[in-house]
Amino acid sequence: MIAKIKGTIDELKPTEVILDVSGVGYGLTIPLSTYEKIQALKETTLYVYTHHKEDQFKLFGFVTENERDLFSILLNISGIGPAMAISILSGITVGRLVDAVQSENIALLTKIPGIGNTKAEKLIFELKRKMKKLASLAGESGEPRTHKNDAIEALVTLGFDDAKSSKIVDELVKKNPNGSIETIIKEALKILSA
Repeated sequence: MIAKIKGTIDELKPTEVILDVSGVGYGLTIPLSTYEKIQALKETTLYVYTHHKEDQFKLFGFVTENERDLFSILLNISGIGPAMAISILSGITVGRLVDAVQSENIALLTKIPGIGNTKAEKLIFELKRKMKKLASLAGESGEPRTHKNDAIEALVTLGFDDAKSSKIVDELVKKNPNGSIETIIKEALKILSA
């Protein structure tokens, strides 16, 4: 089993990367979150999940072990295949997923492409039973409630993409760590609406 690959980025698309390791090109399917973190790099190290079935052998790459572990947890839920697990990881951060499961926030999960009400309910039901493992992936008890979390939730409720909202709010909080939640949301709305 391949657990980790370090190599030069040969080709990069939002859903896949080819890593050149000593002249051998490894093709890996990646979530959007990984793409965003490696797009400016020349070389990278990815944690790998090796998916092997009778008719296929596929590698999935992740910037963090936590994302890879969450991917593995998602695959153990009936009805969630690799494509759906990648879609979930592309649409929501580990911490936000933990928050959504803890608060049974179906609306947040249905913002992810391919997740309807029924699948969101099933995800919450299945993941609640794995809450201890999930919480450890996101930190001790998920992410503490902060202006940042509240701002992201407000933007997602308004219909904006979770991953984009998280990235923009992160940048705004770095620029102005003492900014009020109203200021953060207003600034984020200007950027997202541009």
